[in-house]
Amino acid sequence: MKHVEETISTYDAIANDYHVIATPENRAWLENSMKIFTDYLVGNRVLVAGCGEGRDSRYLRDLGFDTTSFDLSDGMLEVARSEDPAGCYIKHDLRQIETLGSFDGIWACACLYHLTKVEFSQCIESIWRALNPGGVLFCNLKLGQGEQFLERPRDGYPGGKEAQEKLGGRRFYAFYSLPELEVLFERFVLLKNRKDILKEGQGAMEFWLKKP
Repeated sequence: MKHVEETISTYDAIANDYHVIATPENRAWLENSMKIFTDYLVGNRVLVAGCGEGRDSRYLRDLGFDTTSFDLSDGMLEVARSEDPAGCYIKHDLRQIETLGSFDGIWACACLYHLTKVEFSQCIESIWRALNPGGVLFCNLKLGQGEQFLERPRDGYPGGKEAQEKLGGRRFYAFYSLPELEVLFERFVLLKNRKDILKEGQGAMEFWLKKP
């Protein structure tokens, strides 16, 4: 599909510069989010969806979790494997998560909003099937309305002006209202949510969700 092809093409092109978003502030926020996530887990098997260059995967594995990671961008996977030769990094599609097996936790950071809203609904069903009973999903989603392509990071994007200069390219995004997400997440138990104050534009929400 065109929106996937264009988004992945952009990630391939910016993969070697993507590290500029890993500012100390951004990493501190995400590592806190990962700590909350791991505190909720009742098992050790974790899937990192849309893993990018593998920074979150490395952090979770260093905490002692059995971590499998995937992305659809060859460029991102090349960086991830170079930085972490011992890690498990697979080329795979967000829309087919359940085919990777079953997991105690799924960490889906900064990726699910690249799906159309129809695809996201299907992805949530796929995640449900992939999670073990009691399993936990973390995801963050952009707040707003509609779906659109963006050509360059907006003001407030992690990494500031350097990121805006180096990480341009056509990427697809879907934006959600909280009532929309309440419907999509209705089968899950909401463990926690919070506004991600580091995200640009209207912001984003982080969600920690449990499969009963």
